[in-house]
Amino acid sequence: MNRHVVRSLFLAPLVAILVPSLTAQDEAAPPNPKMPQHERMASLAGTWRTETKMAGMPGVPGMEEATEMVGVEQADLVCDGLWLKVSGNGTCAGQQCSGMWLLGYDPYAKNYTCIAVNNMEETPCCLDARYDEKTKTWHFQGKTSMGEFRSEFTMDGPDKTVEIAYSKDEDGKETEFMRTVRTRIPAGEGSKTAKPVAASKDASAEKLPAPLAALHADCGTWDADFKMEMPGMEAMTAKCREVVEPVCGGKWTWSNFTGEMMGAPFEGHALTGYDSKANKVVSFWIDSMSGAVMRTDGTYDAEKKLFTMSGTSYDETGKRSPVSSTAKSNGKDERGLRMIFGEGDSRSMMAIVYRRAKS
Repeated sequence: MNRHVVRSLFLAPLVAILVPSLTAQDEAAPPNPKMPQHERMASLAGTWRTETKMAGMPGVPGMEEATEMVGVEQADLVCDGLWLKVSGNGTCAGQQCSGMWLLGYDPYAKNYTCIAVNNMEETPCCLDARYDEKTKTWHFQGKTSMGEFRSEFTMDGPDKTVEIAYSKDEDGKETEFMRTVRTRIPAGEGSKTAKPVAASKDASAEKLPAPLAALHADCGTWDADFKMEMPGMEAMTAKCREVVEPVCGGKWTWSNFTGEMMGAPFEGHALTGYDSKANKVVSFWIDSMSGAVMRTDGTYDAEKKLFTMSGTSYDETGKRSPVSSTAKSNGKDERGLRMIFGEGDSRSMMAIVYRRAKS
């Protein structure tokens, strides 16, 4: 194992729900985290044809000249409707391109969150978003590897959207650099559904950076034995399953983690990759128990086959709390993970043993 420690960092949001529930000895299923803000994402679900015009970007290799892109995006609600997952595939300047973006509502920060990755770069794009009900427009804003970014994503009826993206130059002047028109593809044309570009045939472990090769080694189907220990409470165990696949040309991996928690179905996903510019493994975790995303960063020791990760998550009071983990490979068919949530005497500990599924 793990190579893929970050993929199992879902338990921090889980702790925030379990601690108050179990303390009160509540045997019922966890409360439904879905809010009215989540319903707004439903109109974006479906299959969309995309047409993008991008202005030339002097100094950016391969993008100095204006370009046009065409493609298809598949948008699906995941995690019981708490998140929208969009997978895109198309061509740009004669080359195949692929991307994925996630949109969800954070009930603690009280804003929408957008995470975007693609096969052209390693650094993820993290944006805040808000929705204007009157104009039916999504407003996205944040910093990217290319500087400050802002876009207006407007619903032009139920089957068409127009997104205009802006960037700022060194003098602070804002300029439109991209315009994308999305047109809904009827359900009967489902064969045109987009899929992220798969890892290239030459993306072998020998040619990949060690952290990314380790993440690729975790691709496949795994059975997981989960155990959580919290102060003053009986340990909780569960049987789960995880399926991991490479996406965005192998620059990232996507996991599908399923099982049962507190008597209710559980679904979680991790988007994980290696940012060579920052020399960090980066992971984003979302699940059906919380609308908040958890980001963790860390390092990989190739000699020890060990991931060491850290970050923060919301605790049961809605405040940020530290999370740390270590994970080690026990061969190509078994991996183990140990995590600590919180600090001091109130810490909770979790362990997961993964075994590659035989069927």
